[in-house]
Amino acid sequence: MSATLRAPFAPIGWSIALHAVLAVLLVFGLSLPKRAEQPIVLPIDAMVVDDAVLQAAGRRREERERIETARIEAAKKAKSEADARARAEADAKRKAEQDAKAKAAAEQQRAAQERHERDAREADLRARLADEETRASAGFRSLKASYVRAIQAHVEQRWYEPPGVAQGLSCTIYVTQIPGGEVVGMRFGSCNGGAAVRQSIETAVRNASPLPAPPQPALFEREVELVFTPRESRR
Repeated sequence: MSATLRAPFAPIGWSIALHAVLAVLLVFGLSLPKRAEQPIVLPIDAMVVDDAVLQAAGRRREERERIETARIEAAKKAKSEADARARAEADAKRKAEQDAKAKAAAEQQRAAQERHERDAREADLRARLADEETRASAGFRSLKASYVRAIQAHVEQRWYEPPGVAQGLSCTIYVTQIPGGEVVGMRFGSCNGGAAVRQSIETAVRNASPLPAPPQPALFEREVELVFTPRESRR
């Protein structure tokens, strides 16, 4: 009997159990709190994050480039300054060497000039001593007197006596000449003649140029003193 009863009960039992489970689930499903909805992340948000990362990377790259550019510029500036200092030092060294050479050359020239002047002074002193010795000799004095008389006669021969000249005319004159005897000037010392006489003497001196040459070069004097007494000379 029991087996007969279990056979038709099996499908019915399972159906009842299923409906009971569904009823329980329905009751519990209505009483359970609803779960919060999760936000949906759109792909655009990922793109925004990617752009920010790219921008940050770009800024870092630009900063690195700026730093590198600044480093290169600083290196160029440092090299330029170093080159400028090197050129300045080279120029200063070259100028110092040139100044030293110029100073040495100037010192040599100064020493040579001093030697030349010293030699010239010594030579002049020797010449003057020799000239004084020569002039001190009686023969030289005689030749000098003859030379002065020749000049005086040469001048007096060219003098034309103006009217009204008093007796005892005597004028001391100083005639300036250059080598070769050319007269370049004259002046009066003591003279008892008037203006006409002085003018006539000046004319005679100018006409007497060039003066006679000395018999010896040592006799030449730039300024020759003459005592002009034409009437006594003509007696």
